[in-house]
Amino acid sequence: MKTRILLTLAFAMCAVAAFGAQPGVIDHNPPGCMLVGEMPIMKVDTSDDGLLRAYFRRQGSTDWCFVDGKNLGKLSQVTLPKFDPNEAIEYYFIVLDGKRVVAKSPKIYNAKNEQHCDAPFARHAIMLTLECLPPGTNPISMTAGYAAKTIIGGPPASPEKPTQTAANSSVH
Repeated sequence: MKTRILLTLAFAMCAVAAFGAQPGVIDHNPPGCMLVGEMPIMKVDTSDDGLLRAYFRRQGSTDWCFVDGKNLGKLSQVTLPKFDPNEAIEYYFIVLDGKRVVAKSPKIYNAKNEQHCDAPFARHAIMLTLECLPPGTNPISMTAGYAAKTIIGGPPASPEKPTQTAANSSVH
């Protein structure tokens, strides 16, 4: 009788593991390192629908930054920005449904930038990354975009026959 119960429990645990991540949990196998000068790709497995987001910070820092990823179920991934050589970071993942967190990592992971690392990275990614500093100290200001001149209409019309300069008029 006890053997039958144990076998049933073992079979049930294998079935749960075979079907991937459970709702509310994000499964991630941390690489432990990131390649210096590259944007690391963190692969995750989630069964929840919503916006996949990674929060990260330099070890020893108090402020968390985030980037959004691609929620593709078992093939989900988040591309993190580049970090300085020998820099270590902490990171974790969540899935958002509006403002509600529907899934999260079971723990905070660590990774360090190294010269040699087999972790995947983005080769041809175009991603705007900003220094994640305390409020008011970022080098790019949102007000700078609003201060730019807005030009209404097209470019000025070109003349039919532009005037010749003195240097051009002496050549026949």
